[in-house]
Amino acid sequence: MGPDDLARIERRLRSEARRDGIAHFVIGIAVFRAGRLLVVRRAADDYRGGLYELPGGGVESGETFAECVARELLEETGLRVRAITEFLGGFDYATRTKSKVRKYSFVVEAEPGDVALAPREHDAFAWIDAGALDELPMAPDTRQTVSTLVDRV
Repeated sequence: MGPDDLARIERRLRSEARRDGIAHFVIGIAVFRAGRLLVVRRAADDYRGGLYELPGGGVESGETFAECVARELLEETGLRVRAITEFLGGFDYATRTKSKVRKYSFVVEAEPGDVALAPREHDAFAWIDAGALDELPMAPDTRQTVSTLVDRV
């Protein structure tokens, strides 16, 4: 997926969100290696502590979705994005401080390298397939997204 494709997708998504009264965005990032999906576990003392999720986080003011994907993957896992290959869709949810947030997820190809977690945010990671999915604690919306992803491999 090229930069023009990503910019076109982002313009459409932001327009739809404005129409729906949503101004806060979060990005989820799916990284596969050897047919397994990377998930990270929230630190125990954090919001949703102990639950596994896709790497990702909030889009900062003035930041494009593609820039957020690259920044969040590097900050949370130490991995660098080689390419964003697919847009997976989105869903809305509420946080402790925001009544409506829209989360969009993307599949990326990452540069080779070892996972290095941001210790205040995540305390474990796993490369999983469909067989490992039921063993890990996850929020229902995350489990649905992750289930769809690992079933594709």
